Amino acid sequence: MRKSLNKTCLIVGAGMAGLTAAAELSACGWEVTILDKGRSVGGRLATRRLGSSRLDHGAQFFTTRSEEFIRAVAGWEMAGWVEPWYSDEGHIRYKGVGGMNALAKHLASPFLVRTETRVQTLAAICDRWQATTESGEVFDADALILTPPAPQAASLLAGLAPDVSATLARINFDPCFALLLTLEGPSLIPAPGYARPADGMIEWLADNTQKGVSEGPAAITVHATGAFTRANLDAPGDEVTRLLLAAAEPFLGSAVTASQLHRWLYAKPPADNYSMCLFSDHIAPVAVAGDAFAGARVEGAWLSGQAAAHRIDRSQ
Repeated sequence: MRKSLNKTCLIVGAGMAGLTAAAELSACGWEVTILDKGRSVGGRLATRRLGSSRLDHGAQFFTTRSEEFIRAVAGWEMAGWVEPWYSDEGHIRYKGVGGMNALAKHLASPFLVRTETRVQTLAAICDRWQATTESGEVFDADALILTPPAPQAASLLAGLAPDVSATLARINFDPCFALLLTLEGPSLIPAPGYARPADGMIEWLADNTQKGVSEGPAAITVHATGAFTRANLDAPGDEVTRLLLAAAEPFLGSAVTASQLHRWLYAKPPADNYSMCLFSDHIAPVAVAGDAFAGARVEGAWLSGQAAAHRIDRSQ
């Protein structure tokens, strides 16, 4: 298969890591194509509608620690994409203006992103990567960046990059139930709209109305702990909702008008993996990035995507 005149990279996953990698490679003169299985870009930078309300149901905020990310976020703030929500433990908690998914859409806007496109198989042919989707479409490129959760990336790379896939297979994620609620009146979640119960089955609750993401009396996101989610992964959704509603009751303050339960199977990666990204050129250049690397935060995904792009660029 003939190499293209321009360097090309296929990126699987349009979350923070994939979009960051796309921006870095594009700045280095690469042509990038991004495939994502979801209906929208963003991964866990996710915002949903429940009736007329809007709720962030994945990541609620992000902080900045590294100089590179501080500079990037300053640019996003100047563009009106993000703004401070509140400060805690010496760090500003930033939120997406219009929801966390709105930030992902801004970052994705310069690129060709194919959503609802699930990669089924990968192959390396004549030093190029070839991805075949469930619908039978074929995409090929000089290099490949994978940003799905580690277990999914490991499955795609099985037999192609055994050193990388073996490392990925050892990375475990906590699952998480996300319960979305709308209320008749204001919630009892204290300002600025975020609470972490001391114990129990709830990790945290966020009031999207206080946060400025949603209008109306109150729009609440409840995230369960990893322990509760693992123990109830196969339980009926109605039962999980009942248990979480009972636990959340002290923070609600008024009747629930609507609810929706979502399951994040790969919600929280380990906090102690700081390898930035994984790379192999055994067959053709491939890097794996995401929030399982460089720290389990939005910033970690950004740093990992940046590192993966730089490693791919140096390979050519």
